[in-house]
Amino acid sequence: MKDIPIDECHNILITIASAFDEICRRHQIPYYMIGGTMLGAVRHNGFIPWDDDMDFGVERTYIPKLLEALSVELPSHLKVRTLDNCNCMVSNFYKIEDTRTEVIENWHDNPTGIGINIDIFPLDHGRKSYRQTRLFAAYIFYLLILKDYIYFDPKFRRGFKKIMAVILRKTNQIPLKKRLKYIDNLIIKHTKEESGYLINYYGRWREKEIIQKSIFGTPQTYPFENITLYGVANPNTYLSALYGNYMQLPPETKRMKHTNVMCYK
Repeated sequence: MKDIPIDECHNILITIASAFDEICRRHQIPYYMIGGTMLGAVRHNGFIPWDDDMDFGVERTYIPKLLEALSVELPSHLKVRTLDNCNCMVSNFYKIEDTRTEVIENWHDNPTGIGINIDIFPLDHGRKSYRQTRLFAAYIFYLLILKDYIYFDPKFRRGFKKIMAVILRKTNQIPLKKRLKYIDNLIIKHTKEESGYLINYYGRWREKEIIQKSIFGTPQTYPFENITLYGVANPNTYLSALYGNYMQLPPETKRMKHTNVMCYK
């Protein structure tokens, strides 16, 4: 297997993102660059140099239409992956992968069964009030933290986290997919479209991912490497909420990649 350097990884990701963007535009599905991809667009006009994936958000009401379009219209070497069609998925968001490649992620010893990919996160409406939104989100984040402990191998944890992972893995009797479906259905049941907030429940930043709708706003175009992608309307407020002083580069010890190995099959 031939290893893939980071610049080649970026080229593959741009190809995937371009296909995703084209399909969204064709079907009038609004989307946003989020997380590190939005940060890269603002701070670097493209990729954070050490980043090896891309993150996008789509309001949940558009997800069924998006998944149907992706399943039919993606180039043959690209596949959309969900909890229902891929055993390697361990959370209820979505991926588009290049099936000619394979990655080993930082919390695994073995290939995940998926290639270089972009992540597509459902963005959910909150509850009617900010207080209700925060309380419900805290409950969902608690359930997701328990799920993470059950899933991750204890040898990649230390101290209390390792103890909890061992206990929960031994005592858990509920299959991962069933647990995630329950959480997703709970989110859908309690969402209120009149809420003033959008939430990425499956993002890494937990409560910081509760964002006012006005900050997302109408998607705006941004240059990203050699293409143009859509992002949030108010990037300064959004990125400050997630990262604080987002224009300052982190120390080298915190410039983490998601993968240990990227290679062609």
